[in-house]
Amino acid sequence: MTLAGTSHEQDAAAAARTATVHALQQSLLAKSPIYGLILSDIQLTKVIPGTVTLQLKLSATHLNSKGSLHGAVSATLVDFVTGLAICSHDLRERTGASVDMHLSFLSTAKAGDTVLIHSTAERVGGSLAFVSVRINKLDEDGDEVPVTLARHSKYVRGTKET
Repeated sequence: MTLAGTSHEQDAAAAARTATVHALQQSLLAKSPIYGLILSDIQLTKVIPGTVTLQLKLSATHLNSKGSLHGAVSATLVDFVTGLAICSHDLRERTGASVDMHLSFLSTAKAGDTVLIHSTAERVGGSLAFVSVRINKLDEDGDEVPVTLARHSKYVRGTKET
């Protein structure tokens, strides 16, 4: 096998992985009214095995009464992106049920801000998956400023075809 062939195969595998994660994203948005309402503009920007990055420009729909990113929206983002990270790990189409979710709110974001959501499946086992999430806003210089850190555990037994 040549290096060019290896690179082509890697590119094809990466494209297939991204397509699978994107298909799950579209399915979740279509099947869940809450995801469809809150996350209709979310964009998948990067997929590597076990990790996804998405981008969302915040609007009034995403804000609390004080004008900053609502905690419930942050939790919805965490719930949504952790399934995509699990899918990116091993291409399963079903990604389980929430067992535990913990969010730490570090700063705020407001309407017009763009947030990047990085989600990594730290461990996917036979019964449980453990996923970390960072929600960061982009500042004027393009630097990422932490807004929310989260951990999400999901029950995944029976979600992967053998």
